[in-house]
Amino acid sequence: MGKMLSFQDDGSEPPVAGLTRRGLSFLALAALAACSVAPPPLVLSGDDRTAVAQIAAYLNGLQHFTAKFSQAGPDGYSEGYVWLQRPGKLRVEYVRPAPKLMLANHGRLLLVDRTTQATTSLRLSRTPLDILLAPQIMLSGAVTVTALERLSGGLQLSLVKTDAPGQGTLILRFTADPLALAGLTVIRDGQTTAFNLTDLNRDTLIDAARFEFNTPAP
Repeated sequence: MGKMLSFQDDGSEPPVAGLTRRGLSFLALAALAACSVAPPPLVLSGDDRTAVAQIAAYLNGLQHFTAKFSQAGPDGYSEGYVWLQRPGKLRVEYVRPAPKLMLANHGRLLLVDRTTQATTSLRLSRTPLDILLAPQIMLSGAVTVTALERLSGGLQLSLVKTDAPGQGTLILRFTADPLALAGLTVIRDGQTTAFNLTDLNRDTLIDAARFEFNTPAP
């Protein structure tokens, strides 16, 4: 079964229906904050600063999009659909091999296993997802750039939250010409979960109901 990253219960969230506190885990692209020291920011060349500024401008212009995704992780392969609308809204529907939902809205992140109906709700600010869902995406200050790599036909940018690097490293991958988001990877506790995005559409408006829990899966 394809799997998102686990959430560890640190005692700060209420009990979750269908799950024991000790055994709390779910498939998700995020992790709860952990206490650690942020790595020093990457020393950027002039060309690097230009690339980071272009990426920041692109991301801030990416107010909403829909896409298909495929995910490779420690437990296999998954695929489904994603809808994103800034600020603060995200819906990830896992279609295969098992139906699951990750929904961000109203400052919360809701996780649902549609097979068992086990659910949990977390503060969005406790996850690295709010880097992408912020009203204004910043790639300095609250966010530390730890690596910038030039790949064949693209760029790869590694980020951590400056005050909560223990939430994990978020790696964003872009095509270079034109600059476009092509995928992302989360690395946490030695586990790597990678998402590839295809058929990204930034032109179609998304119905607000798509970001409510009672909206049926596609």
